[in-house]
Amino acid sequence: VEVERDPLPPTLVDRVEQVAGVAEARPAVKGSGLLEYDGRPIVPSGPSMLTSWAPAPFGAFSIRSGRPPQGTGEVVVDVATARDHGIEVGDTVTVRATRSAKLEVVGLAGFGDGDGLPNTTVALVDLAAAQSLLELGDGVSEIQVLTADETSASQVQGDLGAALGGDYEIASSQDIAGASASAAKTQLSYLRLMLFVLAGAALLIGGFLIANTFSVVISQRTRELAMLRAVGATGRQVVASVLGEAVVLGLVGSALGVGLGVVAAIGLRQVVGAFGIALPDAGLVVLPRTVVVAFVIGIVVTVLAAAGPSRRAARVAPVEAMRQSDAVSGVRRTRVIAGAVAAVVAVAALGAVLAELGPVLLIGVAGVFGVLALGLLGPVLAPLLTRTVGRPLDATGVPGALARQSTGRAPRRTAATVLALALSLALISFMAIVATSIKGAVSSSYREVVSADFVVESARGEMLGGLAPHTFHRVEGLDEVATASRMRYGHWKDGERTSALTAIDPATLPDVANLDMVAGSLSDLADGGIVLAEQEAVDRGLEVGDRVPMTFSRTGAQALELVGLVADEDAQALSTGYLISLETFRRHFTENVDATVFVKVADGVSAAAARAALDDALAGIPTAEVRDQAAAVEGRTAGVDQILGLVTVLLLFTVLIALLGITNTLALSIVERTREIGLLRAVGMTQRQLRAMVRAEAALIAGAAVVVGLALGAAFGAGAVSAFGRTSPVALSLPAGQLLLVVVAATVAGVAAGSLPARRAARLDVLEAISAE
Repeated sequence: VEVERDPLPPTLVDRVEQVAGVAEARPAVKGSGLLEYDGRPIVPSGPSMLTSWAPAPFGAFSIRSGRPPQGTGEVVVDVATARDHGIEVGDTVTVRATRSAKLEVVGLAGFGDGDGLPNTTVALVDLAAAQSLLELGDGVSEIQVLTADETSASQVQGDLGAALGGDYEIASSQDIAGASASAAKTQLSYLRLMLFVLAGAALLIGGFLIANTFSVVISQRTRELAMLRAVGATGRQVVASVLGEAVVLGLVGSALGVGLGVVAAIGLRQVVGAFGIALPDAGLVVLPRTVVVAFVIGIVVTVLAAAGPSRRAARVAPVEAMRQSDAVSGVRRTRVIAGAVAAVVAVAALGAVLAELGPVLLIGVAGVFGVLALGLLGPVLAPLLTRTVGRPLDATGVPGALARQSTGRAPRRTAATVLALALSLALISFMAIVATSIKGAVSSSYREVVSADFVVESARGEMLGGLAPHTFHRVEGLDEVATASRMRYGHWKDGERTSALTAIDPATLPDVANLDMVAGSLSDLADGGIVLAEQEAVDRGLEVGDRVPMTFSRTGAQALELVGLVADEDAQALSTGYLISLETFRRHFTENVDATVFVKVADGVSAAAARAALDDALAGIPTAEVRDQAAAVEGRTAGVDQILGLVTVLLLFTVLIALLGITNTLALSIVERTREIGLLRAVGMTQRQLRAMVRAEAALIAGAAVVVGLALGAAFGAGAVSAFGRTSPVALSLPAGQLLLVVVAATVAGVAAGSLPARRAARLDVLEAISAE
């Protein structure tokens, strides 16, 4: 969380040095400083850091070329920024902080083993220059302490606390590193969760394909297994034999998977970075436990997937198996009953969420039982589905009709292959539906509430804003502007968590926004109170007139009076459910940056003229960007697009696994049907017709998967949107264009997956195929 603190007095350095155990104390200054080179601003997607230079062991930066800065006219730039923008030692750059200055580059520095910080520019100056640029006078941001030899850091930390009192925060380097690691872990927690979910999906899909493969292979080895039974092997020994093969395959597959996983992890940084998500710049770490867990999961999944086929193999009577090499077992009644029960539970759980009769967690219950139901009922539903989906293939003649018959003859095989691809498509369509619905809700609420003609915001995605205060004053002073109203964000301690609030000007906001006040008045904020979103007040059991306990980093524990309630959708448009005045913000926060400046154009001024005036006024502020309402909405939904794009790219890996499953299944099917294919060729089927038949089978499988996947994705997407709608207004929105693209892409990819088996089938020698057993 970005928090700016009051500067420390310079006399504090002497007090710190007098504490026992302190070997050296060094003041440091840190802030924001935008770099300009050759007349062009360097605007990273992350922060523009300005910090005072400190040698080791105080500083983490080390000089790679040149020398450290000395005096107020020199600066050191990080190597990564210098390399990307062609900056060399001896060049002149402009540093824009609270005030601006042109400085000579006297050195280039690296951060630890790296060339810089991700998505960040770094300007290192001496202490006096940093104080001058940030207008701190003789104040400092922090005091870095080096303890004496053989002195406990925790003991010195305690002594410093006793000597300085409770007005200052004292943290060890381990505490700071731990807090930074915890913050990074929290920020990337959603990415970890996303990767775990995708890994689970990939394992589930892989499990279906493994089970499918074992089913086909065991079917082909029925006579072999029957001979084993005939010479005395028990059913248990047959099961053990098959599971032993599964263990070996699991070991080999896990080894390959770990290797590919390491390669994928290296590429993941580039994939994630392409979507604007910065990962910590660290080397690849492969822990022993990661390898162990991967092998355990790989072996367990393979063995579980092979368990069903092994039991079916053990149940086949020896005499029956010798008589028939490709016996197809029916679907047991207990399986159908269990599948029907699972389906009822899934539908009931999802229906309860849609009707708001049950908790949101029921979506997970519905998902688990839904997949279980499809797995159990798949052999029953797959033939019906493929026959229905494949009706248009009858128009293609004999190859299409034979393809329909073939997919219906092996219901287990077809069901497993369809379900593997369907789950991937369901996840993609689910994400598309949820993302589109959320974007629609954000866009709708923003357009309904914000009536400003233009919005001035930072071109970067700073958490607290990033607009310098003079941005507002330049806009406010234009003749073309009738009203300019600024907004700020801040963080406060809400029990054990950190929450955000929005600071507004109650006098000017009504001119640029239409807020529906459920109770109280926005003008009452001027007296130092707080306005809450209606649902927030309900959740906390608060009414107008009550006190809201809040803790601020600057002023500590406070209790602000609740002076009004605003409609939830209107609070959503302003990003938080907590509104205070700018004056109250100044009392409790040190931050002096705006997040947004809403602009209402003066009467008689055209939008083009106002836009030109705003652009001219803000030309010297490179991070300030003028946006119309459409661009402002796009900026607020960009994060949703970012996550959707990343998830879709990662889900494509599961789609690839499923498509490989289609190829694998059809290839094994060709081996299983060698004699049949030979007879078809013998009675006149051409190679072209045979290839068309196999491709038609692949198209049928892909088409059935599309139907099942879109149905699942739409159902669970509707459930998720309904759950979101309980806390904020979100309407279900179906992205027809994206879903159509999924349909076309999946069908084309499915047909492509059948191309290799089709070519193999067409190349079979007719006489050898007919004579095959």
